[in-house]
Amino acid sequence: MAKLKQIIKKLVTLQKYDEEIHFLEEEIDSIPIEIQKQQDLQLQKQQEVEKEKEEIKRLQIQLKNKELDLQTIEEQIKKHTQELNTVKTNEQYRALLNEIERLNQQKDTVETEILELIEKQDFLKKHISEVEKNFSIEQAKIKQTIEQLNLRKQELETLLEEKRKQRSDFAQQIDDKYVSIYERVHSNRNSVMSAVVSTPDGYNCSVCNMRLTEQEINDIRKYEEFVLCSSCSRILYIEEDLQQETE
Repeated sequence: MAKLKQIIKKLVTLQKYDEEIHFLEEEIDSIPIEIQKQQDLQLQKQQEVEKEKEEIKRLQIQLKNKELDLQTIEEQIKKHTQELNTVKTNEQYRALLNEIERLNQQKDTVETEILELIEKQDFLKKHISEVEKNFSIEQAKIKQTIEQLNLRKQELETLLEEKRKQRSDFAQQIDDKYVSIYERVHSNRNSVMSAVVSTPDGYNCSVCNMRLTEQEINDIRKYEEFVLCSSCSRILYIEEDLQQETE
């Protein structure tokens, strides 16, 4: 009885090593995912800046086209104004005046559009200046975060290596037969050992909460062989018994 209790106590400790190893592995595996998120964020910020710059280029093209339109209209106005001195009929004269008036209205519209484009361009230039400034700050933060994540990963990998060695050294203190049973159960689930907890209704498995029979409790307390939970197949033990064994 005492021997199996001691073995169970060691297996409980072994499980604690495995839980710590599992958590370390999970955190290590999560770091590349977090680094990728930071890199994606970096790319997103960069694309936002590029988008703003493309908008400036688009406005510059629009502005250039409008200025060409204005130049063409002014040339037409100048041409028709000169033609006023050469026409021979009143009808031709009035037609030219109407055309000049129409071109002047068109000129006013284009000049207004040019002013609006210039104002929008000036606004965007100032905005991009702020965006680039913020982008530079964000880049520095992201770079620092990635460096910290890589450093954390190195620290965890060192700790994991140490924990695995500790676990291996400790497992050598347990009979191979029992370690083999433990490993077999462990291969199907993260936790192997389950303390039996006392509830108002009786005794239950602390992992799956399965209600245990009086016979199962008696079998556990004999500590002659492992008793597995009929629901989750974990090795059952009673916490108080192990504490009494220590005392």
